[in-house]
Amino acid sequence: MKRELMIKGNTPGEKFNSIEAILRRMSRRLSHKVVGVLPVSPVFEFAYVPDSDNIVMRRLFPVSGTITKAGVAFDSRGKKPIRLMFGVENDITMRTLSSSYLIKRKAEVLDINFEVESGDKITVKAELEEGEVVKGIWIGLSFEPGLKHMKKQEFLLSELELMTEEDNEGI
Repeated sequence: MKRELMIKGNTPGEKFNSIEAILRRMSRRLSHKVVGVLPVSPVFEFAYVPDSDNIVMRRLFPVSGTITKAGVAFDSRGKKPIRLMFGVENDITMRTLSSSYLIKRKAEVLDINFEVESGDKITVKAELEEGEVVKGIWIGLSFEPGLKHMKKQEFLLSELELMTEEDNEGI
């Protein structure tokens, strides 16, 4: 049951104070949260066949962040699982690390949450068993740059509401 708002007071000052009290109570009910959507950057590669070192992808990351997902697909492959090795080298911080993932199907999406730093060189290598042949290797990575590397822009709440209304007009 809704409660009717009543402005109390006999003088204009008392009525004004009553209105201010009502507005303070109502403002507590309003949301003070603004949700920002941070897009990820796609990083992708296609290799018809692995090179002489079985490497199928090489990338340099100029900013730190996280690779959250990796998608892998093969145009043709043998029956045995393929191990993909993600290797990281950084000539600035002198760090090296690696991680491997066993791919059992023709296409897979992996949740990897792999942290990268500025200057990391990443290589993806396909470890194939003797006699295995792989053709058409598709790799896609979902990269989220660290917040300190993102462009910051301030908006008034009214400007943000206006922008979202403009974007939703075509929907």
